[in-house]
Amino acid sequence: PQRLSPFRIGTFDAVLIVGALSDGQVPCSAIPELLRVTKPGGLVCLTTRTNPSNLRYKEALEATLEGLERAGAWQRLVARPVDRWELATSELEVGPGTPDNDGFISGIVYLYRKEAAAQVEGARPRPQPPTDL
Repeated sequence: PQRLSPFRIGTFDAVLIVGALSDGQVPCSAIPELLRVTKPGGLVCLTTRTNPSNLRYKEALEATLEGLERAGAWQRLVARPVDRWELATSELEVGPGTPDNDGFISGIVYLYRKEAAAQVEGARPRPQPPTDL
């Protein structure tokens, strides 16, 4: 993956991205870069909207998050839905069939812990030594 930031591997104890994970803003392909700059054992906190206009992005985001977890790069600690996440800026954000939350849209907060020996670049787990020795 392309390096998106000037920071070295494992620079930060925690990385936080709030309000930028949606279509036309930060692409899902940036998630491995957030993980790259997080120290082993460090935390990554991400948020996104769960309103109808952001569902396609959320699905792609969750596929990325789950792929990194399956690869052994990090472990999900929390995935907490929030009903009144932020105030909608237009009626298009609320969408038909959405519960009336006084003009607010829903969202979700994810918290992950980077594994101590995560291999982010190729998103593949490290080979494990045989356990029968």
